[in-house]
Amino acid sequence: MKDQKCPICGTGSLRKEIGAETFEYKGKSISIPNYVTYACDACGEAIVDNNTMKKSGKILKAFKREVDGLLTAEQIKAIRAKLGLTQNELAEIVGGGAKSLARYESGQVCQSRGMDNLLRILDAYPHTLNVIQKKESSSKTTGNIAYFEEYKYKMGKEDRLKGKTSAFTVDTQEAAYGS
Repeated sequence: MKDQKCPICGTGSLRKEIGAETFEYKGKSISIPNYVTYACDACGEAIVDNNTMKKSGKILKAFKREVDGLLTAEQIKAIRAKLGLTQNELAEIVGGGAKSLARYESGQVCQSRGMDNLLRILDAYPHTLNVIQKKESSSKTTGNIAYFEEYKYKMGKEDRLKGKTSAFTVDTQEAAYGS
């Protein structure tokens, strides 16, 4: 971009500047060294160098994930590997598409809080893949909660509307082992 006219004002010349650039997000800040821009000597506008834009983009996405408490790109990749799935297979299961998942794993795009939560659940409880894929009924995989929900459902509609409850006991061993 050396000796080029400014694309903003059309009159000034661009000069290369290298320095540290500080970014703030939700009260936290990060400084990126060797940040290359081209500044106009007439209007003062600055254009970020393409290579700097690409490098800083990944750094800033990682920073946003850290501040927001989201999984890192490496953690997402590790969860997928732990589940023994390809990007296409996991994308099919969680939705959003294979390109989105590839961008999460490469650090180009931040996943939503909902997607992050789903990935955390799959990491902590891999058997939930069966529920998502509808290979098992949810009552077999969720233990006592499912038994309680079935019980509530079996109560009469009138009893539920009146706010009636009944005490009952579930044998936790039976519920845990499905006997």
